[in-house]
Amino acid sequence: MKIKLLSALIICLLSSIMTFAYNGRHGWVIQKAPQQLILCNGEGLSRAESMLLESLSGLCGQAVNEGSFDEMIWIEINNNSYHKILKSSQESLNITKVIRMDIWDLLEHLMKKKIIKGYVLYKNDTSTGENYSRREGINYSANVATVYASLLKGVLVEESLEKRIKQSGLKKLKDARNESPESCFKRCKKQLNRSSALSIDPKVSNCRDIAIAQKLMLYYGTGPFSEQILEWVTPLSPILGWNYGNEDEYTGAITRWGHYNTASNWCRNLPVIMAASDKMYPLPIHEIKKENIDFEDNSAFHSFVISDGDNMQWTMGEFLDSPVYYGNKDRNRSPVSWTLCPINLSVVSTSTWNRFVTMKKDNSSVIEYGGGYQYPDEFAKNRPNREELLIEFAQRMNWHFKKLNIKIFGFICKDVFSKEARRAYEIYACEIEGLTGMVAIQYSPYNMGGDIIWVKNKENIEIPVVTAKFSIWSGLFDNPLCGSPDYVAALINRDAAKASKQKDKENPLSWTIIHAWSDFSKTAHSNNLPIKGYNASKTSDQLLSPQVKNISLNELLWRIRERHYNRSMIH
Repeated sequence: MKIKLLSALIICLLSSIMTFAYNGRHGWVIQKAPQQLILCNGEGLSRAESMLLESLSGLCGQAVNEGSFDEMIWIEINNNSYHKILKSSQESLNITKVIRMDIWDLLEHLMKKKIIKGYVLYKNDTSTGENYSRREGINYSANVATVYASLLKGVLVEESLEKRIKQSGLKKLKDARNESPESCFKRCKKQLNRSSALSIDPKVSNCRDIAIAQKLMLYYGTGPFSEQILEWVTPLSPILGWNYGNEDEYTGAITRWGHYNTASNWCRNLPVIMAASDKMYPLPIHEIKKENIDFEDNSAFHSFVISDGDNMQWTMGEFLDSPVYYGNKDRNRSPVSWTLCPINLSVVSTSTWNRFVTMKKDNSSVIEYGGGYQYPDEFAKNRPNREELLIEFAQRMNWHFKKLNIKIFGFICKDVFSKEARRAYEIYACEIEGLTGMVAIQYSPYNMGGDIIWVKNKENIEIPVVTAKFSIWSGLFDNPLCGSPDYVAALINRDAAKASKQKDKENPLSWTIIHAWSDFSKTAHSNNLPIKGYNASKTSDQLLSPQVKNISLNELLWRIRERHYNRSMIH
């Protein structure tokens, strides 16, 4: 016990003497704002046209950053959340009128404005298989071309469009069809921005606008080349996009080099959204306060938490409008808490974060999920200064936690109980002020029986790191604490019934993690179709016995703390 206390004191002492200069951006690049917006329809375009349009948008963003242009492009898509982001962005940028152009008029317009110096030629990837899967014979030239487009100020042109582009009068700046990503990186890295990188399928056009605007390196796949890029990127940086294969493999590599994964592969219009966000003020959330909790109530208490909120493209896309998730219209909303990416949203898409805040229910909590997708037990282990980077990452998060009034930190670990994970928890507790508690989730199958690790904060107060007792996740048949909403409700009721029969046993204080993508519609007996996300929580909640009260995660953590404090006083 003395050794553990000494370790915690050393961490707090070390952090107190570290200098911390922070710009409030969580590693995100700065995108300057335009004075005019051009709207261009992105629906119904071929893949080659979508790539071209993304490059036009990126070159405008780059020109605005360099002060040589004052117009940027918004690519219109059929998504209600993005319609609302556009409206708030226009208001933030004080743009009352917009210009509409189709892709070819836009190309001609930007040529006249001398924003485009020519084109970079690439070949379409025709390898077969699903996006984000391991495929044989991937052609990476679209990614190589995107790097050169940013440096040469050229548009992306696929072979099928070259004839039309030549007729417009543009000259070929680079033929990227036969150059490898490795060769491209070796030639270009001194001219590129080390503040981030984009991992993206060569078949996908998304996020190429921000990559070109900010001169980022692109990669796709795992192995020595991706490791080389991740080592080169400045530590504590966001890695954009998504990769293929097992997510722990590529997120693990990102983590070990001291970065975080943003899961932003379907994000759109990031240059405009980020420029507008810099002119907005992020709202703080509200959580139940300790003084408003009835600690005389000794019922069994439980919380349900939805996973995957660190997925930024999802939260910016359908999350707030989907009835299966946060857009549910139940008048008496079932208590459910949400993992989310408040720090990243408040920096990148402030309007999305503010909309979430205004929609938040009193009986719910929000959990900052890792400060971005990363594994605390593996964070920066490839760097010689892991401890310093962990502390700086935690200090950075503390700045945002205080600004946004976040009270719960959650994260996924490869090994929740490892000494490396515990070290990270100690640093988080020392550096993030005002935490009610933390929740730790095992990579698979999420739940670890409800075990609690106690760590001390700077005030020498113990705060809990609580694992999930159960998980609602389809298809994991070998886990007795994991299953469908009705099965998990039965387990929660069983624990409460056992406790009530034993006078000397305390009523359970536990929580369930709900796998966001599991759908139980074909197996669950409920009218709340589809049985997924919020509806999975609601279905389980409705099956709880009267002995069990469903509450927000923040209240649950306060109850765990109060019980622990009372036990300590007795002993």
